[in-house]
Amino acid sequence: MNPLSGPEYPMSGECTIATFNCENLFSRPGIFEEPDEKADSLLHQVDLLKTELKKAVFDHDAIKKLLSGLKGFATINDIRGKATSAKGAADWLGYVNLTKTTLADAAVDNVARVLADTGADIICMIEVEDRITLKGFHDDILYPEFLRPAGSKPYPYIMSIQGNDGRGINVGVMSRVPVNWMLSHVDDRTESNTPVFSRDCLEVNFALAPGTPLHLLVNHFKSMGYSSSGDPQGNKRRLVQTERVSDLIGEHDLGREYLVTAGDFNAPATSPSLAPLLGKAGLYNVCENLPPAERGTYRTGKDQLDYILVSDALKTNLQSVRIERRGIYTAKGSRYPTVTNRKTEASDHAAVVATFSV
Repeated sequence: MNPLSGPEYPMSGECTIATFNCENLFSRPGIFEEPDEKADSLLHQVDLLKTELKKAVFDHDAIKKLLSGLKGFATINDIRGKATSAKGAADWLGYVNLTKTTLADAAVDNVARVLADTGADIICMIEVEDRITLKGFHDDILYPEFLRPAGSKPYPYIMSIQGNDGRGINVGVMSRVPVNWMLSHVDDRTESNTPVFSRDCLEVNFALAPGTPLHLLVNHFKSMGYSSSGDPQGNKRRLVQTERVSDLIGEHDLGREYLVTAGDFNAPATSPSLAPLLGKAGLYNVCENLPPAERGTYRTGKDQLDYILVSDALKTNLQSVRIERRGIYTAKGSRYPTVTNRKTEASDHAAVVATFSV
């Protein structure tokens, strides 16, 4: 069987869940990963190919030669007709597509290092581009370079749905536990007919054990970074979002069902915008198992912005909670030797990790 796939995941009696804002895990055209001189040459060939594809009569020998030189860096995306056989531009519709690759650098390696060190069975991934990028990161970096050498299992279940953020910042999950079903809330609307969620509230139902599902809601609420002092706009938008998530959670029996809502909530626990969740009966912030001074997840650890909230039914099974901060660059505190500055840090957020008996 392919080690990157598998229909079932035999649970060991424990299940570890983590959430991590990996600060824009995006792909980019592979051309831009090349040395400047080669990149410039490849981009020039792309321009030549685009020029050939605009001609009334195609020079197929020239197109074939350019495609050969651009192998691995660019392809022709045929929409109508085929560029390799069309007489000219009037008989063909399409474009030149730059082949993307997962951004390979020290920061991305440190993202993988954090994820591997969580030891999680299910990871809520915050600020990822899309499923293809996330899977490429897993297959090309996380598994071969970090998980496999440590004897750790891969994540065969990788899911993400495009959300409402125009910059392509999305949420997703990587899981060793099979997925029963998923539900997106990108189309949820407010009374003024605007999207409720800045990205999405992604619901994922897992087959934790025979007859025992685990229900997860992954969130990345409104940021505090684009508001005036006191964050009035962010608080207002975030409150609408947390109220909607609270309503969704209210459809479940928190005393009997295993339910988790997690992600980057973008506000400290004292914020009124989080009250619909942090004050909800039957829902528990696992970081409350830690001393108050150790609950922070952002930068120096002063503020908790990242959360794992669990139902009372799952709380009774909570075994341990920890914050993985070594991917953050700070003047004080422990960090990976490979985290040498802000550019090489995995993220400005720490990972929250909770382990449960199942």
